[in-house]
Amino acid sequence: MAAKNKFFPLITACSSIIMVLACTLVGGPAGEQPDSSAVETEVAFRMLSTNVASQKMTLEAIQAQMTQQIPAVPPTQTSQPPQPPTQNVQPSPEPSKTEAPTPTELVLDIQASVDTFYCYQWPYELTITVKVSDINRGMAVYYHIEDKNTGTASDRQVIDLHRRTGNTRDATVIGGGSSDQNLQFPPMMGESYFVYQIISDDVSYRSPVYSDITFFPCGQ
Repeated sequence: MAAKNKFFPLITACSSIIMVLACTLVGGPAGEQPDSSAVETEVAFRMLSTNVASQKMTLEAIQAQMTQQIPAVPPTQTSQPPQPPTQNVQPSPEPSKTEAPTPTELVLDIQASVDTFYCYQWPYELTITVKVSDINRGMAVYYHIEDKNTGTASDRQVIDLHRRTGNTRDATVIGGGSSDQNLQFPPMMGESYFVYQIISDDVSYRSPVYSDITFFPCGQ
């Protein structure tokens, strides 16, 4: 736009001079030949006018080309409000689970007074002592004998374990030698296993079955 305004006064001046010269040439007497210097001047000014017009057209073409090359300004994007930073919230630790304590076993220990007893000679008796965690819970010993060779077994019998101390109960099995014998068996049995098991009165506790004691019945 600045270049266009720069050429505008020059074009106006040239146009004015051409008009004056034209009037001078036309305004002379009829049949009078125009002055040669005036003719040359007119030609020069016409050439100048032609050059100015050409430069004007060139300037307009350049301006049009520049207008096409100017990139379109993209529309202004509306700025988004700043987003708050994402907080990495760690999950709260789960409270530790307290495991219920394992209940104490009722029977803590079992002891036998002998590992062999007899019907016809000493020792006639077997005492079983049980150490317990709760002395107030009653229990008994269930027992029988089983012939080691034939597998013949006596009937099953039971005797209570009586309180002996603050944490023990015991019972005595008598195989012979007196009228207090409480181990019964069929006749003609030989060397046998004494098989026994401790069971609580409420049947909530059962010990393993033991057969580590030997009994020798009387010959009948």
